[in-house]
Amino acid sequence: MKKIIKQGVMLALAGVLAFPMISCGETNKTIQLKNVKQAKNVILMIGDGMGPTQIRAGELFKGEKLTMQGFPYKTTVQTRSNNNGTTDSAAAATALATGQRTNNGVIGRGPDYQDLETIVDVAHGLGKATGIIATEEIYGATPMGFSGHADNRGDTNDLLRSAATSSNVNLFASSAITLAQQSVFVENGYTNVAYADDISESTADKIIGSYTIKATYDSMMAEGEYVALDRLVTEALEYLSKDEDGFFLMAEGSHIDHGGHNNDICYMLEELIAFDDAIAAVLEWAKNRDDTVVIVTADHETGGLTLERGTTHQMMVDVYQSFGRGGCYEWLTTGHTSTDVNLYINGANIDFAKCSFESKDRIKNTDVFDIMKYLMTGK
Repeated sequence: MKKIIKQGVMLALAGVLAFPMISCGETNKTIQLKNVKQAKNVILMIGDGMGPTQIRAGELFKGEKLTMQGFPYKTTVQTRSNNNGTTDSAAAATALATGQRTNNGVIGRGPDYQDLETIVDVAHGLGKATGIIATEEIYGATPMGFSGHADNRGDTNDLLRSAATSSNVNLFASSAITLAQQSVFVENGYTNVAYADDISESTADKIIGSYTIKATYDSMMAEGEYVALDRLVTEALEYLSKDEDGFFLMAEGSHIDHGGHNNDICYMLEELIAFDDAIAAVLEWAKNRDDTVVIVTADHETGGLTLERGTTHQMMVDVYQSFGRGGCYEWLTTGHTSTDVNLYINGANIDFAKCSFESKDRIKNTDVFDIMKYLMTGK
């Protein structure tokens, strides 16, 4: 990252890039990225455990389309890992972040346990600022998939050390971690930002913030005690956009997954709506820019959620108000499933005509890395 300056410098997009071809699943069809201009800023929003039925439930609960559903380009993503048809979060994050599949439990490394280049490394190599936000702890599988390397997702200390010493991430912001865990970053040149409101004003090259990030409606009523994800993302965008070369940001709504694991549809809905609010905040920030691409997807589906045919808005509201009681939905498992997840792109002329929700064609989770790298480098 070049030295942070007070005012971001607006750069025009680079020239039109050649057409890359990305295969759709096991078919011979491809997606074409047509007339795509090189993006200065790439923002990846990950809804952990957010399958298509979770999105549909959120739409019904809200009573209107979610922000992500209004994106102009969309397809579905196959989520398997290298050694299992059902991925865990570690292998899923590694696939999204590196473009290579690995075994369940492995983070930032291939099946041979060699470190892989991440999209954060690519952005850093281009002089861009980089940021990672998660509503869970920073040592969680998804944030570490973009910044750390370990043979096992449970090797928390190894993950934190590798993330802190790489120097490739300028901003970490997550839910509360211990002072000892924060000290690993401070010892490696990170400045601790105690209050989320101060992120945008920071002039430090590398910062870390540990907060109580909550998405539930009840927590949002408590002033000052919690940080809302949409506010945190907006602060991060203001900080990262000070870099004249642009930035890469990964922001995860981590606890949608917890709702699935707990088979708690109320918790899932609250986290999903809050995640979608954060997406809306990103679009608001980027609305007058022609240099920013926003990608929304999930690492996998959690819970095997199904909805009864004919479920209505009022039925979903009744379920929420009765603390989950009602017959219009069912969880099939407390674990992950192999269900394809949705992917949405806004901000670039990307043609997904040959891969859509309405067809059996889909891309692989590793293709998400290829799309992001291509948008930033043209390669």
